[in-house]
Amino acid sequence: MTGVVIPDDPAIITPAIRRAMLEGRFETEEGQQIPRIVQPGDRVLEIGAGIGFISTLLSRQRRVASVLAVEANPRLMDYMTRLHRANRVRKVRRLNAVLTNEPVKSMTFYLRRDFWMGSLMAAPNPYVGTLEVPTTNLNDLLRAEGISLIVCDVEGAESILFQGADLAEVDRIFLELHDHVTGLSGVASLFTTLADQGFVYDPRHSVGSVVLFRKVGPADVLRPYAG
Repeated sequence: MTGVVIPDDPAIITPAIRRAMLEGRFETEEGQQIPRIVQPGDRVLEIGAGIGFISTLLSRQRRVASVLAVEANPRLMDYMTRLHRANRVRKVRRLNAVLTNEPVKSMTFYLRRDFWMGSLMAAPNPYVGTLEVPTTNLNDLLRAEGISLIVCDVEGAESILFQGADLAEVDRIFLELHDHVTGLSGVASLFTTLADQGFVYDPRHSVGSVVLFRKVGPADVLRPYAG
């Protein structure tokens, strides 16, 4: 697991998640790309931080200045703290909230047996309970934190998360698509929303459903043909 210490807790690390970890399938693509996409001085916003695995990897990158790890599921916050402590994580702050620009004080979060399936979406997978989670304004947070890189895994909410978002200071968005939740129409909506703000799909650091979007600047260079 890339040297990340995973505290034992059967309530969080369920058999399906443990199996994925042992087989090297847990956040593999994301973990491989992180060292390649961060830039000096990055202030990172991770949305859907889960147990704190990706924020731990981000914190180990010397080029990263800070990480704000936001997770909607309040039942993961204590475990994330324990995982960060076990790995002597620095540069990371934790926040339990749903990020949105909608004028609402809370949103419903749908709990599922395996934490990685929990989401703001009631369908298509059955859920075991719900919680009302306080919201934080996304645009206000982006401005206050000076975010340059967003890392996002929100089980389908990515299709609507960036609608109306002010991404002027953000130049990279690294996220996982969940077409099994959103359908291809949700994927299309996301690509359109980000294209309207100047982001392009970067195939150089995208693997399947794990995708990097970036703004193209004057330093854009051609990649030599490798045959």
